[in-house]
Amino acid sequence: MEMISYLRLYRISNLHLHKKRQIKMFMNQISICDSDKISAFGFFNINLNVVTSILILLISGMITLIQMKDHPMILKFNNDTISYLAKIFTTKFN
Repeated sequence: MEMISYLRLYRISNLHLHKKRQIKMFMNQISICDSDKISAFGFFNINLNVVTSILILLISGMITLIQMKDHPMILKFNNDTISYLAKIFTTKFN
């Protein structure tokens, strides 16, 4: 891991073509080896495929909500939510 960190920080473009090719091949081999999970301080492993899927789901959901912000059902849902929250706060603080 220290070698990979060092190679990522090092300016590879200044090296000879043969050395650049070797470093790129090494980095590709290492990245394929164990790139589908990360460790949470050694307590447990997190599968990056699951993390990526959750992020894609959240982003696509947010984009859908933004696109449908003027739809009558979404407007009704927003109004109902605001009135419900207003009712809760007025009864709780009075």
